[in-house]
Amino acid sequence: MNPGPQIQFYLFGKDYLPVTDTLLVGWLSVIIILILAKYLTSNLSIRPNGKQNIAEMIVELIYKQIEPMLPGEGWRFLPFIATIFIYVGFSNLIGLVPGLTSPTGDLNTTLGLALVVFVVVQYEGMREYGVWGYIKGFAEPVIFLLPINVIGELAKPISHSFRLFGNVVGGGIIITLIYQAAPPLIPVPLHAWFDFFVGMIQALIFGMVAIAYISVAKS
Repeated sequence: MNPGPQIQFYLFGKDYLPVTDTLLVGWLSVIIILILAKYLTSNLSIRPNGKQNIAEMIVELIYKQIEPMLPGEGWRFLPFIATIFIYVGFSNLIGLVPGLTSPTGDLNTTLGLALVVFVVVQYEGMREYGVWGYIKGFAEPVIFLLPINVIGELAKPISHSFRLFGNVVGGGIIITLIYQAAPPLIPVPLHAWFDFFVGMIQALIFGMVAIAYISVAKS
């Protein structure tokens, strides 16, 4: 069962800027992703080799999720959505490594990601309608809905972050309870496959919700 983020050390003295295990693993995830991205995209050619095929397959898969919801802007939003999808997916899967904890099992991580999406959503809405036009949209169809619409918009990053956090932590708790109840019935390969499947599904859901929020802000 996930005990929550554990403080490993402090950057500037006792009780000031604590660094947790999930933060360290989050940094490690970023470094590994950057190394893999550099490796997969090095020596690109018109006739792709094996590693280039993998990179193109990932890009095409993510692009196909964006384009139907943001017609004509799939390539524009690809870097942002792909970064979210890959980071969340990798962060979910790195928890399979013994001794490492999933960064997405920490609410601070998921809330940070959700706030980044929130900022992008607001920017895109203002870019589409102008600052005043976007703000005025919260008072439609009647001005009495202004407080409700504002609260609903502010609630989006909270629900977005809790959805991922709750699913990751909840899955870990369920697996732990099953192991305690009947360990012989849950072989390690099945556990790994379950974590892989659920981890990738949660990454897809988080990315799709981000696309949906952007699409609504621009509609």
